[in-house]
Amino acid sequence: MAVYSELIKNFEKIREYVRDFYIFGFHTRESFDAKSKRTYDNERRRIESWLSDHVHTSLEGHKKKVSVQVDSGNIFQNPLYQCYRSKTFTDNDIRLHFILMDALEDNAMSVSEIADYISANYGMIIDVQIIRIKLKEYVKEGLVSEVKSGRNILYTKTNCYADDIVSQYKGLGDMIKFFSEENPFGVVGSFIMDKLGAKNNIFVRKHAYMVHTLDDEILIDIMGAMEQKKAVLLSCVSRKNDKKHEITAVVLKIHCSVQTGRNYLIMYFTKQKRLMSVRVDSIVKVTPLDVVADYDTYYRYYEDNRRFLWGTSFGKARKYGQKEHIHMEIAVDEAKEMYVVKRLEREKRSGTVTKKSDGLYAFDIDIFDANEAFPWIKTFIGRIVAFETTNEELQDKFDSDIARLYEIYGGAYE
Repeated sequence: MAVYSELIKNFEKIREYVRDFYIFGFHTRESFDAKSKRTYDNERRRIESWLSDHVHTSLEGHKKKVSVQVDSGNIFQNPLYQCYRSKTFTDNDIRLHFILMDALEDNAMSVSEIADYISANYGMIIDVQIIRIKLKEYVKEGLVSEVKSGRNILYTKTNCYADDIVSQYKGLGDMIKFFSEENPFGVVGSFIMDKLGAKNNIFVRKHAYMVHTLDDEILIDIMGAMEQKKAVLLSCVSRKNDKKHEITAVVLKIHCSVQTGRNYLIMYFTKQKRLMSVRVDSIVKVTPLDVVADYDTYYRYYEDNRRFLWGTSFGKARKYGQKEHIHMEIAVDEAKEMYVVKRLEREKRSGTVTKKSDGLYAFDIDIFDANEAFPWIKTFIGRIVAFETTNEELQDKFDSDIARLYEIYGGAYE
């Protein structure tokens, strides 16, 4: 029988477990019908060990429900960073790490010299290829540097320590504390603070979208593909029906919602030959493919079309490339309510604002998906004197909503 461990090798499992508790929450044992009771117990124990101060339980009849509750206005560090400290390792991994750090403390050595050093000082025989692979990994991580000496490659510790760097620059420590709660990649700042033995006791976010730190590993892979101008194979899972699918695409840009903090990947879907977007939290795995020779052409194509985005939607596939027009007129008391016009100017994005007459202003815009702008448009209800759109479904929805308001509150709508 497998022994329970708080550590997990596959981070995707961590993402799945924490989302189940943090986002959906309030699970009982019966909620996990696709998994064994033992699996449920192990998952709950892991969550409670990582997030013990924030786990909330409630009783519904005789059933106990578990969720995670966090008040971002009263917390200085994202508790979900603890999940990144839960990756498993083997005894040999941790043993070899400290042996290599000891061997390279004061000397530059080749792989064969390191193997001899380990044999002489620790009485262990470690395969040269294993040492070489580990050193290559450390070179990539910046723990070790390599230099060529004749026909040999020598390795040495970089001896780059966080506390030495922070002590050289005034205010750098506070900058790291601020960065540690930023999205994405704030977890990097958190790990640096661990090395410094520091705590964030300065910065608190009123609106902190903590859960999206779970996307950071996926974002790293995506941004690596962008930097290298490679196509990718995306393994995705629908958040609506758990259906799995794969997409081969050229990744172009990450858009982040200022309302929810959710990340969206903008890409060129090669099979359908069109731009599209996908939620990053629906991506399970990113597999880099070949370099795209005309990557810059795809990126320019995105830049040319970006001005027709309200959010991240490029419209329905069958209507790809078609723009939908929105025309809205609002009434404003210019003596007291010019702040409304200023807000319209500030939030218009690629639209235009024109004054039609005293107290009457018009907003016009052409975008791929008019539905994305509808929640924003509704914030002007009570001032709207005219609304027209080429999206017939949206026009019908607006008209029926207004008619329903008149029906409820009285009056007539024409």
